[in-house]
Amino acid sequence: MFKILGHRTSIISFILLIIQMVATMSCGDPEGAQIIVNENATNPYIREVGDTDISAHRSGADIAPQNTLMAFEKVLKNNKKYKVDIYEFDIQITKDGQLVLLHNDTYDATSNAKEAFGKRNISPKDYTFEELQVLNLGENFCDKDGNYPYRGLRGDDIPKNLRVVTLDSILDYIEKNSRGQFSYIIEIKSDGKWCTKACDRLYEVLKERDLLDRAITASFHPIFAYYKDKNYPDMQRSANIGEVLKFYTYCRGNWDLTDADIKYVALHIPYGDSISVGENMIVNIGTKQVINYAHKYDIAVQYWTINSVDDAVELIENGADAIMSDDPSVITDAFKKAFK
Repeated sequence: MFKILGHRTSIISFILLIIQMVATMSCGDPEGAQIIVNENATNPYIREVGDTDISAHRSGADIAPQNTLMAFEKVLKNNKKYKVDIYEFDIQITKDGQLVLLHNDTYDATSNAKEAFGKRNISPKDYTFEELQVLNLGENFCDKDGNYPYRGLRGDDIPKNLRVVTLDSILDYIEKNSRGQFSYIIEIKSDGKWCTKACDRLYEVLKERDLLDRAITASFHPIFAYYKDKNYPDMQRSANIGEVLKFYTYCRGNWDLTDADIKYVALHIPYGDSISVGENMIVNIGTKQVINYAHKYDIAVQYWTINSVDDAVELIENGADAIMSDDPSVITDAFKKAFK
């Protein structure tokens, strides 16, 4: 079956993208393919070869419960080990207009939501921030030893860093405890009118903190790109699914992308286990050809979700600008193997 990690609502669109890619795909670069550096690139997210950024996916989902303050704390306090450059995480908007961190459509899978509220499908848009404080976001976190260290915590026993947290709090924590060295990839998961409301608030939060130039925003919902481009052109974003498809079609045809009305600064695209049938990756979009073509048009290429050292090595050696991993130490291990 297809492994489309974490984007259930967009599976159909992504399968259409895969079909198009497979129709014209190559299994990899031709022998002797070289990295072509765009000496005139101005995009700050394009990295020099061998200097690929490391991103903590969902704030480090294999290290601590995803998208929690605990995850950010563990990565930040141990960053000599993880060497993270970019924090990637997901946000939704609550009933009272707060931006909170959550990857899934609801809290059901990651917390005690069904028990706490007596029903399923507990979504931020239906509750206030305060009402959501009863949740233990570590309830279903399984560590690498197969244990559930935070299961069963209720009431006052739930630590603050495992409760629902706002975007404001996360950014303030990171900025206070660092020297502005981190960038952010922030994906809006709210849909419909909630997506546009989240976009409005996200812009306010980033502008208040002077972080517009250090954050790439994203969403799988098509309305986001249209709304953001119209209302907040100074807020950076990645390509949406349709734009990725158009990019790849142009890339495979080696057509001129100059007149394609590019309004994104980066491609966020899957690789390895993130897009596979069974054990086989069905399309390779981590090639030098793809990365060279993007760089030619001043577009950064950032990959998700890479939890294999070998996959990370290939991307590093091919010139990827950033690699997102649930465990950033996988990428630091890959750097030790790359270019040998």
